[in-house]
Amino acid sequence: MKGFCKWLILAAVALTVLPVQPAGAAGRHRSRYFLQLQDSLLKTQTLPAADSLAVRDSVSVLDSVPVLDSATLKKREDSIRLRLFHDSLDHIFWREVDTTSLPGMDSITVAYLDSLSQFLPDTHDIKRAIRKIRKEYRDSVKAAKPRVLETYVVPDSMYYRRILVWTSDKLFNEMQESGLDTTANSNFYDAPMYRKDISGTWLGTSGSAALYHNWFKREEMPDAPMFTPYAGDTYTDETIQQFNTKTPYTELGYWGTPFASKNLEESNLKLLSTQNITPSFNFTLAYRRLGSRGMLPHENTDHRNTVIIGNYLGKRYFANFGTIRQRVERVENGGIQDSFWIRDTSVETKSIDVNLSEAANSYKRRQYFIHQTLAVPVNFFRKDKDSLALGEGTMIHLGHSAEFTTYSKLYTDKIATSDSYGRNFYFNAFYLHATESSDELAVRNFENRVFLKLQPYAPDAMLAKVNAGIGYQILSTYCFDTGDYLTGRKYQSQHNLYVYGGASGQLRKYLAWSADADYYFAGARMFDFDVNAKLRLSVYPIDKGIHLTGKFCAGLRTPHPFEQKILTNHHRWENDFSKVSKNTLEAELSIPKWRLEAAFGYALVANMLYYDTLSVIRQYDAPVSVMSASLRKDFTIWRLHFDNQALFQLTSAPEEVLPLPKLTLNLRWYFDIDVVKEVMNMQLGVNAIYNTSWYAPSYAPDLGQFYNQTVETIGNVPYFDIFANIQWKRASIYVKYVNAFMDWPSSDYFSAYHYIKPTPSIKFGILWPFYVW
Repeated sequence: MKGFCKWLILAAVALTVLPVQPAGAAGRHRSRYFLQLQDSLLKTQTLPAADSLAVRDSVSVLDSVPVLDSATLKKREDSIRLRLFHDSLDHIFWREVDTTSLPGMDSITVAYLDSLSQFLPDTHDIKRAIRKIRKEYRDSVKAAKPRVLETYVVPDSMYYRRILVWTSDKLFNEMQESGLDTTANSNFYDAPMYRKDISGTWLGTSGSAALYHNWFKREEMPDAPMFTPYAGDTYTDETIQQFNTKTPYTELGYWGTPFASKNLEESNLKLLSTQNITPSFNFTLAYRRLGSRGMLPHENTDHRNTVIIGNYLGKRYFANFGTIRQRVERVENGGIQDSFWIRDTSVETKSIDVNLSEAANSYKRRQYFIHQTLAVPVNFFRKDKDSLALGEGTMIHLGHSAEFTTYSKLYTDKIATSDSYGRNFYFNAFYLHATESSDELAVRNFENRVFLKLQPYAPDAMLAKVNAGIGYQILSTYCFDTGDYLTGRKYQSQHNLYVYGGASGQLRKYLAWSADADYYFAGARMFDFDVNAKLRLSVYPIDKGIHLTGKFCAGLRTPHPFEQKILTNHHRWENDFSKVSKNTLEAELSIPKWRLEAAFGYALVANMLYYDTLSVIRQYDAPVSVMSASLRKDFTIWRLHFDNQALFQLTSAPEEVLPLPKLTLNLRWYFDIDVVKEVMNMQLGVNAIYNTSWYAPSYAPDLGQFYNQTVETIGNVPYFDIFANIQWKRASIYVKYVNAFMDWPSSDYFSAYHYIKPTPSIKFGILWPFYVW
């Protein structure tokens, strides 16, 4: 009875306050308003019950209640306010009813209707309800709309991949698909010279300067040569990986020697977190710290990289942007004073005398970059424009690329006049101060480019892209000059203008080609150029195919300002070097099914620059030929795996110009075990690294450069690590006993001239990716 009374009263009130409607529409509108009022009251409070008399009287007056027009209702100000809202959420109608004017109602019914006012929603309640309904509607629309990536940059078959990984080049913002290194095999090596090459020369501590053995794989930092030895351990706008993920992705990594004594400890850390805010926009944070206290005195190394980047994969717009910061704090010791302490005795390495006792380097690099492209469909060769998928047909890409990078290197030392080893290390060269040094080298590079890319037919056509652009560079360098006493610190600036272009295409999966070139037509680098061409042929007589790749590069380069002129406490020169000409030809053969890779390279270099045995830069006046051949073949016999790499190199230059090890081997032999099938896999084995004897270079800390020496050779001694390499679900873990056979067949475990590799210790590493797959 209580509910029945409530609906009768609501009906009477609703019918009273409705505006006059045409006969045909009145019933429909009254039902609508009645249902809306009913719904709003149900969401507030339960109305009090009416007695039987009120119910009887209310029923008797339903048919006698007149319909009042809106003008009459607005004039009655002494009535109860009944607030009703229209179907549209954008309007609210106020209706006022004077209950004393309702005919046919006794005092009990009127009193009951008057009491309803305290239970009806007020203005604020209705506004809150409207806002809530609107929000729920918007949220429901968002929830119902699929979050699907739509972009012209990748084929639609890749839209639904859980994660996309790529790098982009700064000339044309081309996407180069990459992959995640999350397997145990891909994370077995932590040093870049083993991940990117077969071996290398380095200063013996994690995060220190390094030089790859394969001459064709040596990386450079052309704008700041003093950063070249650290190029492998850092990121640039072209090497940093960009992501697009359906779910957040995180990597946590650690590798080091946690069980070593504190004065020998190596500790490295990697953190990466990436997440898509929208299907198109991604944001990534990354941090990597490499460091060690070293085996020798005074070689503490702290190398850090911090990355904040983002990208946008839109329907017509593609952008990669961010900032990269690199900082290296290293205590320099100049290496040991005499190799006798390693080769002919057995002493604690921390007690061995070194050349420098108070020297340090501080490197800092900051880069800000953006690569962006806007695609404009033209559709010259298509009649049905609506049928075009994203990225298909004729398109014009308008692009822009910019970067601003600062480099700085500060070297300090104190070498007493009585310190014969320290002074001999720098060949008794003290040009500015007899005992102390504070040498700074700094570079600021700003480049701005605009380019145009034309896709004549389709992204997979034989002629897929034709590109052209123009760039402007301001390269400012600072090195102390005697004139600074009068003018203060002053940068020397170069302004360079250049044009560049390229083209690429493919024939299904069988052939792919690309070519690009740049030419400097104004500025300090006038007439410099680079030409690069690449051709890849693939045939499929066996599973995964056979792939042959050829590369050709030719270039002419003006020496860097620091190579022409420099003044530090231990080095000074003022040169007029000619341009360096470099031509290379490379070929690679890959047969994935057979796990076979072979490569051949030949280079001809004219006017080669090198650092001589006095660590002074020179230019070699005769052409230099370099040839390399490498082979990688992995064998499997039952559960025994034999992963083998070999590198053979020859050069026409003498040892004091370009020393290279003739043969380098990297052998990883192991027994593969499934501890728990599809859960944990373990590899137990040994890793041996070997190179023939050669005049391994020494290192000049004040220049930040490796230089040649002909005093003694190193090598011809294998370096062994015993390991357990584990894949435990997503996590890759290794445990190594490094330099396991240190004294066999001899104690020659140098990493560079007068620098040593780590002594026997237990090294632990783990990389753990987190994601929802």
